[in-house]
Amino acid sequence: MKKIALTSIGLFAIAVAGCVKVPTAVPDAPTFPLRATVTPDNHCTVEALGNTYTSIGQVRGAVLPDFKGDFVNEGYHAIGCWVANVDGSGADGDLVILFTGNSYQQPFPTGSFKPILDPPFGGNDKIVSVSFRASTYGAEKLKTVNESAGAVTVESSPTGARTITVDVTAVRFQF
Repeated sequence: MKKIALTSIGLFAIAVAGCVKVPTAVPDAPTFPLRATVTPDNHCTVEALGNTYTSIGQVRGAVLPDFKGDFVNEGYHAIGCWVANVDGSGADGDLVILFTGNSYQQPFPTGSFKPILDPPFGGNDKIVSVSFRASTYGAEKLKTVNESAGAVTVESSPTGARTITVDVTAVRFQF
């Protein structure tokens, strides 16, 4: 009888444990707007946590003006830019946008890209990850997660020049 009771309790515990949901999101993490623009004339502007950062001539990872990939990698395409706070405080930051897919020696595809935590290697899905780290953040950075709202949009002018616009929500990550 004891053996049956213990077995029943054990099976009940396993059944209950099987129903427990493991969170896939960052529980109750506050989100923050993260906006940026990267233009074909090598200009980058970032707005994050109440500050504006900007730079000219600091875009990396693509040949401008049409944002052709400059790195042989069939799984990802990343661009980034270093920016400085416009208030003259000396604070700086680094924006990184990681697209899934390959654009080596091809113009960036246009359209709207969904923000997630980490895009999978390869593929043609329009998904992207965005992170921004400012020197004033210490060991933290802002990063998109799978539940991020907004989009990253790549637009083309009639001449083929691309502009990338970021308007997403991000959470603070410690690295």
